[in-house]
Formats: sequence, structure tokens, C-alpha cells
Amino acid sequence: MFTRASEAERSLFEQLYACYHPLLVRFLTRMTRCPQRAEDLAQVAWLKLLGARSRGACKADGEAELRAYLFAVARNAFLDEYTRKHEAVRTRTVDPGLLDALINESSSAAGPDQAAECAEVNAILQSAVDHLPTEQRKVILMWSHGATIREMAAECDAPTDTVLSRKKYAVARLRGSLAGALPAAC
Repeated sequence: MFTRASEAERSLFEQLYACYHPLLVRFLTRMTRCPQRAEDLAQVAWLKLLGARSRGACKADGEAELRAYLFAVARNAFLDEYTRKHEAVRTRTVDPGLLDALINESSSAAGPDQAAECAEVNAILQSAVDHLPTEQRKVILMWSHGATIREMAAECDAPTDTVLSRKKYAVARLRGSLAGALPAAC
């Protein structure tokens, strides 16, 4: 990468690295709360800066502009990593066989009182879902049928962040409307 760089550009990069690398790592450590991840993200940011400079995509020439560009790239690298890991961290996979066994076990052990209570809970839950806005209801129904965020995004023709927001707000609405409305059992 440096073979085509001028001596002035190399000197500027060395100055930037010496001056701003510790600040960049500290900035990323506050976001990640992990010094090792912060160091990795800082390296990614420096590499992206160098790549952008070599492609001519980074038009920033002064030290302040390059610093701002570097910190913006670092923040975006953190957000990209966080977004990629969000689904894995926030989603639990359940073995379908185990889920079927739990459903069969609970339905066979339920007495008439529990069955009536479960029917009441299902009616309350269905009513709460029916009162959701159309986009949120669609996301919640797909989620309840086991769709992934990417599948929901493709079906809704919306970005994954939008689908995640719809799911978040739908769950919050459901919690609010179901608070105190559900019986203790079931």
C-alpha cells in the first residue's frame, strides 16, 4: 500500500498513528468494553483508512479531517460488528423435537381448568396481537413461527434494522397491553 504513497503521506500517516492510535483504542474500548476487541477494531479502521486513501475514496487531506474520518470509520466498524452479532446474541435456537415434546407434555397433563385458562390466555394474546399496527403484527406473527430476522426482512421488503425495531416496539406494546390482563397460571 505504501509503495505508491509519497514521503509526505507516509510521514502524515506515521504522525497520525503515533498520535491517534491510543485515543482511537480508548474510544473503541468505551464502546466495546473490551480492550482486545477495541484493538482489533482500531486495526480495521486503520486498514480501511489506508484502503480508502489508496483508492482515492478518502478526500480528507488535513490532519483534523483524517482524524475525523478515522474515528467515523472506527465507529462504523463497531456498529457493523454489533449488528452482525446482534442476531446471534439475542436469538436462541430451540430444537424442534424438544419444543414438540414440551407442547405434547403440557397439553396431555392439562386438566379442564388449565385448558380453559389457556384458552382464555390465547384469546387475550390474540386480541393484543390483533391490535398491533400491521407491520408490527406481521413481524410478530413471522417471529412466532420461527422466521429469522433476515427472512422477516426479505418478506417485509425492509432492512433488518427496521424489522428489529418493529419487533422491539411490538413486544413492548404486547407487554404493556398484557400487563395484568393474563391469569397467573398457564
